[in-house]
Amino acid sequence: MRRFGCKGLLLLGSILMWGGTAVQAQYLRSSYFMEGTSARLQLNPGLQPTRGYFNIPVIGSFNMSASSNVLGTSDIIDILDSGSDLYSNDKLFDRLKADNRLNVNLNTDILSFGWYKGKGFWSFNLGLRADFGAALSKDMFSMMRTMNGFSLENIAGQKQQYSLSNQTLNMKAYAEIGLGYSRQITEKLTVGGRVKILLGLARAEMNVNKFDLELDVPDLNHYASSDYASRGELSPSDWYGKGYSYAADANMITTLKGGGMTFDQDGKIDNFDLEAGDLGIAGSGFGIDLGASYKVWDNLTVSASILDLGFLKWKESETTVATVSGSEDVTITPDNYDHYIGGDFLSLERFDFREGSPEKVKTKTHLYSTLLLAGEYGFWDNKLSVGAMYTARFTQPKTLSELTFLATIRPKSWLNAAISYSPIQAGGKSIGLALKLGSLFVGTDYMFFGGNSKSVNGFLGISFPLGGPKSSSEL
Repeated sequence: MRRFGCKGLLLLGSILMWGGTAVQAQYLRSSYFMEGTSARLQLNPGLQPTRGYFNIPVIGSFNMSASSNVLGTSDIIDILDSGSDLYSNDKLFDRLKADNRLNVNLNTDILSFGWYKGKGFWSFNLGLRADFGAALSKDMFSMMRTMNGFSLENIAGQKQQYSLSNQTLNMKAYAEIGLGYSRQITEKLTVGGRVKILLGLARAEMNVNKFDLELDVPDLNHYASSDYASRGELSPSDWYGKGYSYAADANMITTLKGGGMTFDQDGKIDNFDLEAGDLGIAGSGFGIDLGASYKVWDNLTVSASILDLGFLKWKESETTVATVSGSEDVTITPDNYDHYIGGDFLSLERFDFREGSPEKVKTKTHLYSTLLLAGEYGFWDNKLSVGAMYTARFTQPKTLSELTFLATIRPKSWLNAAISYSPIQAGGKSIGLALKLGSLFVGTDYMFFGGNSKSVNGFLGISFPLGGPKSSSEL
């Protein structure tokens, strides 16, 4: 049995916040007007490729993306270089905002293929999906800096107040079985949809509705014996006699077959258990994608889609809950120093989380839906096009919007290329590139080129033709 310390759960949130930002779109927007690729169907099931396809398992359709409103690629290098001095890194700390957000997505198809049949195009996929979201306050890092003895000169001897309310960390992983169909209704209009059966694999949430802390900071002038000026840190005895009080309202939820939080005889969190051999279905749900394209003129096409309308219903029997609600006001002593000040602050034992009832938490979670609107103008018998696209992904804790401008060249079904520019999430500091060359397709919407881009993604696809090409006579 694999066991993780309780502090590892909250530490995971910090790792995701700091480490995941180096990698925004759930799918590859640069592929949208590339008619020779199957990746565009992920963005709009109403579109059709030039012919059927069979994607190589796992690596045939693999996408990873992430975005943050705070940290970029250069910051990640600084974080990796900081090591144990992360909290003392003033440059990184100054970059933080009051509300620091992160979203990370991982998608891969274990099996996916599509083919033309009669007047329509069919597609099937069996895939794995994972979504991560985090919102952390700057005050949390300020408090950890104080407790670790950094930058105390201006606050020493004072009572400091920290507000850590409205923080969230959520993760869900699930399998998807999808069946799609699109059909050209008229010479101008094509519509399509995809229905998806969802199988929940794992869920973890941390919701800090309220956490207000008041802390007496040692007066450095009164602790000459600690030699703070030369050591740059506080000793445990510097904290003895200082006040520590907090009021909290928070909960943690895990849903996982074969594991989850465990509790001791007093109802406090003991560990996180995971029995790999027992992993299985911990929930189920349903989703749907809808899309359409309309040819306004011979060389002007508009399109729209709404993706991931659906939900996951998690099993109550596989759900564990821990809650904390109340307040505490103590004085730091040698007996309780390790509990309140020393050790790892990101330890859940510190906040007296206790076992709660799964009946009192939501077991249904909604998918992160995406709205897409696009327009394209073609030249030279549609071998070259320029276009624009707007996407809004309704994630937690905040919706991610993007505007993308694209130029696409498609002389053959086996040769497509695109360049794109998406200025919002990356702050105008990156471009996108995509290339289909035979069976290989690679691309990114955010290619770092010298700035501190806050969004990066990548797509890898390997596919082979399946069946005949689209026939213009089957309308």
